Amino acid sequence: MKKVAFYTLGCKMNFHETAFMEEAFKKAGYAIVPFSEVADIYVVNTCTVTASADAKSRKAIRRAKKKNPESIVVVTGCYSEVYPEIVSSMKEADIVTGNVEKFNLVEIVERHTKGVFLKGIWNVTEFQPLMNVDYGGKSRAFLKIQQGCESFCSYCIIPKARGRMLSERPEKVIEHIEMLIDRGYAEIVLTGTHLGAYGKDLGNVTLADLLEKIVEIPGKFWIRLSSVEPQEFSDKLLEVISSDKIAPHFHIPLQSGSNRVLERMGRKYTLSYYESLIFKLVDLKKDVCIGTDVMIGFPGESNEDFQAMKKFIEVLPFGYLHVFTYSSRKGTKAALLRDNVSPAEKKKRSHELLVLSVEKSLQFRKQFKGKILKAVSLNRSDKNLVLTGNYIQIEVDKKPVSKFVDVILKEIGERRENNVGTIV
Repeated sequence: MKKVAFYTLGCKMNFHETAFMEEAFKKAGYAIVPFSEVADIYVVNTCTVTASADAKSRKAIRRAKKKNPESIVVVTGCYSEVYPEIVSSMKEADIVTGNVEKFNLVEIVERHTKGVFLKGIWNVTEFQPLMNVDYGGKSRAFLKIQQGCESFCSYCIIPKARGRMLSERPEKVIEHIEMLIDRGYAEIVLTGTHLGAYGKDLGNVTLADLLEKIVEIPGKFWIRLSSVEPQEFSDKLLEVISSDKIAPHFHIPLQSGSNRVLERMGRKYTLSYYESLIFKLVDLKKDVCIGTDVMIGFPGESNEDFQAMKKFIEVLPFGYLHVFTYSSRKGTKAALLRDNVSPAEKKKRSHELLVLSVEKSLQFRKQFKGKILKAVSLNRSDKNLVLTGNYIQIEVDKKPVSKFVDVILKEIGERRENNVGTIV
């Protein structure tokens, strides 16, 4: 039996697609092994959101071939979609594909076609579902309902990597959710490249319309949303997410704390709108956790802009921050701007925000110490871990006997995932 190992970088969508590829290889008779082991085939599912992601992708490709020089190294994902010529020039890469080909990767590997580009991502006109994904007895499942992005923020290469916006039809989403509930999943995470734009290609359908149907499905389950852009929180969406079936956790990208920089980034909201939205969510959902993305060092970001961003973040009730350092992406509008923030200054600003992120996380979790929180079991074999609705990972005193449990948060760890609690 041939062995296949996977290495995934980047977003939830990539991890979801890796789970799909793993299942496809299993069905074809392959054994899935850890990436650290010797395998016959290595699949590197790449990311290209930053130059750092590019570098990590290349490092993983080289590591795979070094582990087994006789192996077939397959490179797929956003980095190889956008920069195929760079990836194809690597002697360690045997098969290079884009995102479309993930869905036929077993066939491609078995044909061992080098440098395959069956069709470009922007020629795809139908939504490509990831159905029947087996999450190995875990309590949480991921469901892709949307793909592609057409926002073209000035710094972002992802539209060129993921293509046009396409959505799964509502009736199919409902069917798949019902199937996952029947399989025993307690939490279903809805994912998409641009999740808040769900339904724009279907006519008169929105994410709020879909969620309105989902929360009517009988049974005990949570729906958790992956990242949603701030301008896409319509009044109807705010009304629907007040349901107890929608987990009190939202990831809402901020990117900059300067209206001037937001405009140069091509973002479609102002700071006053963003702040108003955050406090609406705090009022709407009890114990809500709000996470965000922030970017430092965008061309033209002055020290005054950065200090304003820090102050803006300090007053908002964030549960965590994802901090990114701007790096120029060939093919984006921002690549034509003068990158006037030095690497040393970028590093300094990044460190300051990472320190602030730790502080915000601690502030958020401390308010729940001693309180009872609803959580879902993570079904780990090595630790008794649960994840609360508001995104706090807790190691509990005994193995949960059901998928949903009530937990008292006893100890707060410095890191977001290092907390201790007791099952009630």
